[in-house]
Amino acid sequence: MGLDEFFVFLSDEDKLKFSQIAEYAIHLGYKPKKAKTQSINYVFTNNKTKAHMLKFSIEKGNPYLKMKFYATKSYSLLFHEGIRAVVEEFNYRYTGCYECGKCKDTLHGYEYTYPDGRTFFRCGSELICLPDFTQQDIPEILDLLQTQHDYYLSKLQIKQLEEKL
Repeated sequence: MGLDEFFVFLSDEDKLKFSQIAEYAIHLGYKPKKAKTQSINYVFTNNKTKAHMLKFSIEKGNPYLKMKFYATKSYSLLFHEGIRAVVEEFNYRYTGCYECGKCKDTLHGYEYTYPDGRTFFRCGSELICLPDFTQQDIPEILDLLQTQHDYYLSKLQIKQLEEKL
């Protein structure tokens, strides 16, 4: 799998969780590649879609899962809280559309609405950190990965059709 350096830092419970996610991502065609950073980061990228949607990292001695799941509009509290945490982590600075040109007709990303009605948008090009996921969250994580992958495939098919015209 090529993730040995990452798995060395994990407990047996975390090894099981992360290996299930890694195996599924690999099954979908995403290959882990060690990022060229001092810290331990593995980014999962698909050669066909050229998309990355998953990252395993070790930060301050702890394992982290970061992923993209904006193709799904309904998900559990774990994912909502991941969006909230990343919005607040940077004091609301990296919110809104980055105007990178990837979004054509609609914005592709995450929205978080606070109880007081304030809503913040986080660009879908960013990964969302899920630091405290459990074994019970694995089925939903895999479902979200599948949906995101299907979204990337559909975008690729549209692009290929447009190129033929």
